Amino acid sequence: MRGLLRALLVLWGAFTLVFVIFSAVPDPARQLAGQQASAETVAAIRAKHGLDQPMTVRYFHALADLSPIGAQGFRAPSLGHSWISERPVIDVLLEALPGTAILAGVAMFLALLLGLPTGLLAAMKPGSVCDRVVVGISVLGMSAPSFFVALAVGYVGAVLWYDWTGLPLTGSWIEVDWRHGPRIAWAHLILPAITLGMRPWAVLAQLMRGSATDVLEQPHIKTARAFGASEGEIIRKHVFRNALNPVLTSASGWMASMLAGAVFVEFVFGWRGLGYTLFDALEQNDLPVVMGGVLFISAIFVVIQALTDAAYRKLDPRAR
Repeated sequence: MRGLLRALLVLWGAFTLVFVIFSAVPDPARQLAGQQASAETVAAIRAKHGLDQPMTVRYFHALADLSPIGAQGFRAPSLGHSWISERPVIDVLLEALPGTAILAGVAMFLALLLGLPTGLLAAMKPGSVCDRVVVGISVLGMSAPSFFVALAVGYVGAVLWYDWTGLPLTGSWIEVDWRHGPRIAWAHLILPAITLGMRPWAVLAQLMRGSATDVLEQPHIKTARAFGASEGEIIRKHVFRNALNPVLTSASGWMASMLAGAVFVEFVFGWRGLGYTLFDALEQNDLPVVMGGVLFISAIFVVIQALTDAAYRKLDPRAR
């Protein structure tokens, strides 16, 4: 019950902050109508979207729309309607969610697949060439901005090495083939997934290295070696599971942040997901879509954190 209350407070805080920020936008009705529109047109747009009402009234109306309890009983929370397409915001976001989910899932899979073994290998041989290479590359991966990495990976993979890779620079996850109709374009996924997974790989490798190093220095590891346990058995049975807890916590945070932080990656590679949709909505001053997208991502983050806490307690009985 306490966790549910904390989650609701987080969502309320996110909604309030976003509402206050976007309420400060100067005359969105004028921006929607255009600078050459008449005063009557602008006034009609204000009235249509409720922009002629005081900020407090609009806030409580939006908050009431989010409530699952209405005059007719229980109902689905509403994020409003798009000012541009007039579609429900939730439909716009759900349409874009699969693209970002696929991209973030593959990127996190690559980060875990590479980050855990490289961090573990560096911890097993501290101070070695392997250790220094892993640390150096991970520091570079953490410090490089996402937009720079996206441009660099796109240029190298799709321009400089195109004859070898054959990968396109831009393209979304659905490709329409004139013979077979719509299909998933896996080739379009490779470059953005590598770009998006580079920073979490660097973080996970560093965390795994530090956590495994701490576990390897514990007395029970020395005892296991004294009883003749092989290094592979020690790593598999004693080190890996105990070192995994902080890595799991970080991985969940990065999974949630990738859903929110894929804007640059999706824009550079033309991958149509939540990030691309929010960027497009910002360009068109479609504030309901932007506000709904932020709240939607916040809800996903809360759910992922709750699942992480449950997994953490499962892995480490002391956390119970």
